[in-house]
Amino acid sequence: MTPLTTPEVLQASGGSARFVQGLTPLTVTASLCGPAATCDCAPGDNLAVLRALEKAPAGSVLVVDAGGRRDCGHFGELAGMDAQYRELQGLVIAGAIRDGGALAVLGFPVFHRGFAPAGCAKERVGSVDEPVRIGGVEIAPGDQVVADSDAILVVSAADWPAVEAGARAIRQAEEDIRTRLVIGVPLSELVELP
Repeated sequence: MTPLTTPEVLQASGGSARFVQGLTPLTVTASLCGPAATCDCAPGDNLAVLRALEKAPAGSVLVVDAGGRRDCGHFGELAGMDAQYRELQGLVIAGAIRDGGALAVLGFPVFHRGFAPAGCAKERVGSVDEPVRIGGVEIAPGDQVVADSDAILVVSAADWPAVEAGARAIRQAEEDIRTRLVIGVPLSELVELP
């Protein structure tokens, strides 16, 4: 199933969705939608990422606070392969990644702060499955993360069922409009204009 988009979720949330700032999608087609599985890295260390990969349930989004560091790559091709095998939806990381080309070919959705070819130490874990703060937003385990080339949004776990239902209704209404556009009905006749 195609992930819900940030425009659908933002509209359905009535403004309650929170924007994560300062991260970039690895590819323009990167998109993800799933509950957060969180971790916090010790400086220059990605052991927390590996521990979070072990614990993250299928369908979740790995959300990593690497302190915004860009001196080492906290996530690369091998971690991406493992994440895909474990059926994770993607990665949101406040820090650098490496193996950018290989990750792009792999098709694993990644939203990151930059690139660094150097590896990290694997000695200490900041935290796993505890709230993290990324791009000015606190993200708790289980909060819904929705990201694409337009934005990265976070919706609280408690609000998500209603927001998801609203977003799916918006998607269906827009699908109906697309169907009519294909047969030549002008957009001005399909939307309410003042």
